[in-house]
Amino acid sequence: MKKTLLALSLLGFGLAPALAADPGPEAVVKKLYAEPHPNHSAVYSKRLQGLFDADAKQANGATGNLDFDYRLNGEPLKPDTVKSLTFKEATEGKDQAKVTVERKGGDGSKAIVYDLVREDGGWKVSDAHAIGDRKWQLSTILKGEAH
Repeated sequence: MKKTLLALSLLGFGLAPALAADPGPEAVVKKLYAEPHPNHSAVYSKRLQGLFDADAKQANGATGNLDFDYRLNGEPLKPDTVKSLTFKEATEGKDQAKVTVERKGGDGSKAIVYDLVREDGGWKVSDAHAIGDRKWQLSTILKGEAH
């Protein structure tokens, strides 16, 4: 009996880190806001990171197609910025989700919507777009198709 309890306890401890290692879509987007430079991030899907990499390669050390910090629609990101934002998650099935980010008390005119997909066992940002006054789509900008 003691061996069975010990085995179950060890199994439970083994599963706990695996379950904790899969943050939800909102936590993934919040992590993106904690990073100083958004051009390379572990939270991006392979496709989106590939677009960032291709843009950087084409720019050859200069500013690429993305010439503003998209996370705040061009406004400077400060260390405590996350405290002034609201995050609203909307799951769209088991493998897709959206997270809308806007300033607290904002009118939605500068909101950013993140599209997330499940990839390699976790949530990844696959694209982003602004809604409101200044509309854009991140993947389109990175491809050089719009600005």
